[in-house]
Amino acid sequence: MLSIQRPKSEEQPSRYWDPTTDKDGHPEGYFRGRKLKGREVSLPVGYRGVVVKKGAEGNEAQKKIEEDLRRSRMEDDDGDPEDEIRVLEEVTQFDELMVWGHEAIAESDDTFVKGVEEWVKFAGAMHAPGLDEESESGKR
Repeated sequence: MLSIQRPKSEEQPSRYWDPTTDKDGHPEGYFRGRKLKGREVSLPVGYRGVVVKKGAEGNEAQKKIEEDLRRSRMEDDDGDPEDEIRVLEEVTQFDELMVWGHEAIAESDDTFVKGVEEWVKFAGAMHAPGLDEESESGKR
């Protein structure tokens, strides 16, 4: 289970979710009668998380994107049907998230923890500039 804590200034309803801290200082909560233990995971350097909502129809950002898309379609008219444009607005951002485990703190091999701590770095290394096919083919 994954959770993004909202800034303290935003009001959070506690009717269904009111996490606390256990005696060891770890976040703890109950959801539908099940005990959950939390682990904070920081996003890698250079990344940020965002919470978005659907943007209002006809806002300025959407109009600009539609105009840019129209221009590019005039230059490259491939006859594909038009895609619907959807613009999202940023509500807030975060640099860490909470991964919740059932009855225990999420371990390092948890899917969400591994995704943030390992796979993002791995993808960055795989797509890093500097390796091209010519230099790779010379090594074979």
